[in-house]
Amino acid sequence: MKSIYFLLVFILYFSVSFYSFAQKRGEYMYPVNPNTTNTLSGGMAELRSNHFHMGIDVRTNNQTGLPVHAAADGYVARVKVKATGYGNAIYIKHKNGTTTLYGHLSEFNKEIAAYVRKIQYQRESFAVDLYLSPSQFPVKKGDIVALSGNSGSSGGPHVHFEIRDKNERALNPLDYGFDEIKDNIAPIMDRVAFIPLEKNAMIKGEYNREIVGAYSTGKNKYGLRIPKMTAYGLIGLEIDAKDKADGVYFSYGMDEIEVFVNEKQTFKVHFDRISFANQRHMNNYMNYEYYVKTRKRYRRCYVPDGAAGLHFYEASKNKGKLFIEDGKTYQVRIRMTDAYGNESNTEFEIVGDKNQKAVKSYPVKLNDYKIEENYMIFNALTSDTKQEAEVCVDYLAYKIKSQFEVENTGTFFWDLRIGLPDSLILPNGTTIYPNIKTQVPSNTNFSFYHKDFDIYFPSGALYDTTYLAFQTKNTNLDKEDFIIDHSDLALQKYVTVKLKPSNPSSIKNKSKVHAYAVYGRSLGFAGGKWKGDIFEFKTRNLGTFRLVEDNEKPTIRVTRKNSKSIICKISDSRSGIDSFRATIDGKWLLMNFDKKTATLSSEMSDQMKDLKGEFVLTVTDNAGNKEVYKTTIY
Repeated sequence: MKSIYFLLVFILYFSVSFYSFAQKRGEYMYPVNPNTTNTLSGGMAELRSNHFHMGIDVRTNNQTGLPVHAAADGYVARVKVKATGYGNAIYIKHKNGTTTLYGHLSEFNKEIAAYVRKIQYQRESFAVDLYLSPSQFPVKKGDIVALSGNSGSSGGPHVHFEIRDKNERALNPLDYGFDEIKDNIAPIMDRVAFIPLEKNAMIKGEYNREIVGAYSTGKNKYGLRIPKMTAYGLIGLEIDAKDKADGVYFSYGMDEIEVFVNEKQTFKVHFDRISFANQRHMNNYMNYEYYVKTRKRYRRCYVPDGAAGLHFYEASKNKGKLFIEDGKTYQVRIRMTDAYGNESNTEFEIVGDKNQKAVKSYPVKLNDYKIEENYMIFNALTSDTKQEAEVCVDYLAYKIKSQFEVENTGTFFWDLRIGLPDSLILPNGTTIYPNIKTQVPSNTNFSFYHKDFDIYFPSGALYDTTYLAFQTKNTNLDKEDFIIDHSDLALQKYVTVKLKPSNPSSIKNKSKVHAYAVYGRSLGFAGGKWKGDIFEFKTRNLGTFRLVEDNEKPTIRVTRKNSKSIICKISDSRSGIDSFRATIDGKWLLMNFDKKTATLSSEMSDQMKDLKGEFVLTVTDNAGNKEVYKTTIY
């Protein structure tokens, strides 16, 4: 009787799930070449630069100008034109409360384009963001609303397509079962990383990250090159994995990842929907510190600090972190699933061994340390007679021994809650000056004041408590660098930095001086403004900053000039382009701007028959330098 009951429950669950999926299938039309087999260049929840990808990228075979269709009945609720981001974009509101977005378009349909152009001329602005009423541009499923393109921050011709719910959360479009996409390939496991997460934890007898390659053991099955990993204490798993689809070389994100230990689920992440407020949490979902060092994106299979309330995580009481006990064996299975239900499994064992000794030494970087949780961790060479390091805090010296020893290399831990070190004296006599100034909490507004700089962290800017390190140094260019030693620290919100140059009276033309991020020999404009002798700016990336003067004008190069169109290339070698303005005989002229190619191209109003008269183009950079180009068109 009990068996019949469970069978009925299973049938009911399966029927409801199938009916729900069947209802979704066909609800939306594929936006480009519907009813024709297509492929994607990007998928939902892919790990992009500082964000989750919030939709799918529909391939157009490297073409522009393909018809883009409304996915369902509704009305055009918003039209946006911008040189970056989605470029030319249309938002369609539907009767069921959802919104579909179509981005990187080359042009809108005739009616929408005429309206947008009219507003651009009224406002004398290329960039516009227009919210429309239901009666202005109603659409039916399949109507052509635009043509595909490559506008905005696009790496090649395609259409970015999103489906958003009534709360503006991005849904996975592939959950709606588009038949145009063929996907019979399960996610692929490449590597698994084992991470110690507490002071006493060990991987293979040492406190160190261990990466193990995966290999296929059968259809959609994977094992590890080290099938039995020894560990002890609290550890985490991270994976380097990808998804594929039929007929393309592109890699996509995963829809769902689950971890089972002894067949009990300990962790799950499911990207069925993502709010835009959480889009940047991608930096916390992956191991951002490791990415900065290696450019490899590893997905955490445990819930990181700072992720409370994110709906896409499900985990056990340890938040997916595994506590490995001495003498016990753990059967681990990682299941990865894509939006089309293709599934793969990776299986291996973790054996608890508290007493294992590491069998290899690892390289030691002097003057180097890392901070994890509340511990400063550093490696140092040791000997039979020199085994202790000395930590100096507020004129007090604390002697500490290594937590782990591998041949002649020790791993030392210092609890920063005891005090922030002024210096570390290693067993061989080498001294390290960490320059740690303060502890910064993650869950409150926090300001820190120093003679060289001030910094303000709003609540939620950090995912976890951090320890702020800072120093200044003079460069061989007679410039002063302000070094906030946290280029590998992910920030969710902007922080405010105030730089206090040591000799502000030497800066004669402050209006031309701004903050720049230093990347080796390159500079990136960070903006900001002077407040007396203090320079203030906002940033979501810490690192090295320098105050630099920019007196160089932008450049303008005309590549086409006739009575029908004028095309120009504009550039700036330092602070970057801020604005541009064109006129013909004193009247404003619309110039469409493609930032990635630095191209301005004219577009006449409906009242203009040709371009005749004096053409004037003024380009201004972020430091206020202007270049003016004048010519007469006959």
